[in-house]
Amino acid sequence: MIRNGRDIENGAVLKAQVCIVGSGPAGATAAWHLWKAGISVLLIEGSRFDGTAYEPSWPDKTLLYEGVADGLFATNEPDFLILPFAGQHSRAWERERILGGTSTHWGGQSRPLDPIDFEARPGFPGWPITRADLDPYYATAAKFCMLHGDDFSAEYWGGVLGDDVPQLADFDACMYQFIGKPYLNFATRTFPDGSTLASSGIDTVLNASLLDIEQDGGRVTGLRVASMDDAKTPGIATEFRIEADAYVLACGAVANAQRLLLSNIGNEHDQVGRYFMCHPLSSGVNISITRPFLTTSQNNLMAGNRANGLQWTDDNGVTVTGRFQLTADALRQYGIGNCWMRSYSAAVYFEMAPNPESRVTLLDTTDKVFGQRQARIDWQLSPLDQVTYETSTHLFKASVQQLGGDIEAPSWETMKAAFVVNGHHLGTTRMSSDPSQGVVDANLKVHSMDNLYVAGSSVFVTAGVSNPTFTIITLSIRLAEHLAGRFAAGY
Repeated sequence: MIRNGRDIENGAVLKAQVCIVGSGPAGATAAWHLWKAGISVLLIEGSRFDGTAYEPSWPDKTLLYEGVADGLFATNEPDFLILPFAGQHSRAWERERILGGTSTHWGGQSRPLDPIDFEARPGFPGWPITRADLDPYYATAAKFCMLHGDDFSAEYWGGVLGDDVPQLADFDACMYQFIGKPYLNFATRTFPDGSTLASSGIDTVLNASLLDIEQDGGRVTGLRVASMDDAKTPGIATEFRIEADAYVLACGAVANAQRLLLSNIGNEHDQVGRYFMCHPLSSGVNISITRPFLTTSQNNLMAGNRANGLQWTDDNGVTVTGRFQLTADALRQYGIGNCWMRSYSAAVYFEMAPNPESRVTLLDTTDKVFGQRQARIDWQLSPLDQVTYETSTHLFKASVQQLGGDIEAPSWETMKAAFVVNGHHLGTTRMSSDPSQGVVDANLKVHSMDNLYVAGSSVFVTAGVSNPTFTIITLSIRLAEHLAGRFAAGY
């Protein structure tokens, strides 16, 4: 069921076993799996809007997400915090304030993180979990997303499509599945049991903005929440309280950090908000393929086409496409991040190294509705990012030349001037086994709190090179299982 927070009386207290803040892929996935496990779930979403239209939500987003975008943002993407929609810009949406979150605009490109992504190597700290720990949850996520199975290997897809797999020195051909359009928007999609957010037993409350996380003795004791009225410049309509046994923040990498900082939670070691990462994407500046290097059959595989050149799709609308990524051996040998390369001229896209000075902090200025301190986000690249770009393009050029092809790669400075974030916001509440090195533990629980969890890509330790949403969904399924286990044990 979906209701509006404006209809909840002042001073009311809502109760559930789990309260989840945020309705994007992280929050909605955790909510559905908890509900299916018999746990009562209250899912709150700050937006007044239901996820079927963007434009009505933009004024609220400007009012509540405005802040300062600094560092590389200042020159390349100054409107990052409130970027409205792609039709007005050469780049994509960044954040949404709407039921369904950024699932309302993503493309569904899905692939697990690679085993190397979880390993420690110079400049890239290891995760407290391994890829093997996530493999069963990736399999569940593939079914939940209605993908064509959980095999993403080029060899498997070469067999499905009847195409040949390219062989490049230092690079693997890697396949990505695209979720079918009916299953992209978590505000409206049908889940595997035929339910939707609206028809499920999840108590979803729109227009319910988190004001404060109340705590005592290492536990969250409640959430203070408010709704907005429908004035042209909205104000507070009602205030109410939520009490639950466990709480999950699932608001995105900027807002997750902002919410913890506002409530002074989890920041005992000055880790909240640090290590903001993304997959820098060069807007309008390409790596150019000056001589082709693949056969027709190999090109078909990388384009997701059958041997006859026609696009492959399954009954759920799933399609595939290929990218070239550095091998794990190359990453270890050269000590760099990973990078996407394509068989045609395209923008560069790479794995940014974690940088503690790339971070979210709070400003002294406040928003015009709730009077909450606004966010400052400072996007900082590091010297290792330049090494990643220059080394990976050098290796790619050498590899394609071996096959009779060639490329031209713009200079680092040219690329850096064109970088935008590409909608992937990562790392601001990262996972760690040592509380002094992160914000949440391997089960996504805030180190210093017994019943507060964080979901979404803010918990990523490193970025990898795969699009993050499939792993966000996977981690949320794992989190739901962990919470269900705690409840079964009496919490």
